[in-house]
Amino acid sequence: MKNLRLTVHVANQPKVDTRAPKVTGRPKKTKTAMERAMEPVKKHDEVSSKGRYKLYNTLSFYCKDMEEVNKKLAEVRAKYDIQLGNDHNKKDKYGKELFNVSFVK
Repeated sequence: MKNLRLTVHVANQPKVDTRAPKVTGRPKKTKTAMERAMEPVKKHDEVSSKGRYKLYNTLSFYCKDMEEVNKKLAEVRAKYDIQLGNDHNKKDKYGKELFNVSFVK
């Protein structure tokens, strides 16, 4: 049973276009004019209130103990840049890496 959760805020992540066409390795099957005419008309996709481009900058992991948390944190540090605190009003987090370890059931 995993009873710790590690949450890490990473920096320098690219924005992801949520309406970009999905890339598949298979060639696309072409349809005849008759098949295209028989298809129902597609409505345009609505853009959500949060926008079309999303930024995924939070990673979360479940771990058994603090030793596993430290190993996972070292792996994240090697692969990503961890966000540093930049809020002057929060003196305890300013200039430090933003990650959190919490207990879960």
